[in-house]
Amino acid sequence: MAEAPKVPVRECVGEALRFTADNIRSIVMASAAAAGAIMLLTGVTLFAAPLGLFASLASTFVRAAVYAAFIGAVLFGAGAVRARLMRDAWRVWAAMAIVGFFMFIVMFVASIPGMIVLLAGPLGSYVGDLTSAGQNQEQIVAVLARFAQEEPVAVLLFALFYTAIWLLLTSRLYLAAPASVDAGRVLTFETWRWTRGAVAPIMWARIMLLAPAYVFVSALDALIASLFGISAFDPAAVASMAQGNPLAFLAYVFATSFITIALYAALEAGLSTALYRVLNQAPTAGVRLDQIMKSD
Repeated sequence: MAEAPKVPVRECVGEALRFTADNIRSIVMASAAAAGAIMLLTGVTLFAAPLGLFASLASTFVRAAVYAAFIGAVLFGAGAVRARLMRDAWRVWAAMAIVGFFMFIVMFVASIPGMIVLLAGPLGSYVGDLTSAGQNQEQIVAVLARFAQEEPVAVLLFALFYTAIWLLLTSRLYLAAPASVDAGRVLTFETWRWTRGAVAPIMWARIMLLAPAYVFVSALDALIASLFGISAFDPAAVASMAQGNPLAFLAYVFATSFITIALYAALEAGLSTALYRVLNQAPTAGVRLDQIMKSD
């Protein structure tokens, strides 16, 4: 059995922090440009509903583009980003789409036994109320909210179990974006073997750096939402603002998108690229999806 690769977690986290600190001006400018584009595309969904699907897909491409720009800045320097940005953006977008689809399928399949356990256990006594709610989404949400309040341990265990699955699998494919940028072609499952034996350090690095960043960004989002008189954790309130005051909603979208990109995406790009530099095993032969589990 091959020896597990040694991953210097603290050094990788430090590299991500240094990248963000050393390039803060460029990161702010890129984040503002991306947030502005996302705001305009959100405006398209509000004022030209038939184009909503196109605008939503375009927004994901904008996020992939700015993420690719950050990765390119780490790998090749900020001066080389502009010349290769569009090609790298398409590669990162395609890689993330493949990984996202894979994760959707896995999490959907994995959720089936979990729901069976919940229905056979703590959620069983709420089935009658859910059935009575029928297609009324508000009543369904109210029943589930009551379940969460009355059975917090069950909800917590359910969430922790599936969060662990998500964190494990995304850590196995965490190098897909920087590998795609560096190789100049879309790489996803080819990187699965590179992270073999390194999942625990990757997960720890992500938790060490990105968990505090996520909490901080969420707190800022909540603060911004409060300035608009809504709760960031109340989707109904956010949707109501989008319908009742679209200009305020677009300003909210710009502010929260800017914060997320500048304070979270930049750190994640720096971390994933630092880990890629340690674990890169290219060139590698293509890996089929049905071979992934066999490799372990």
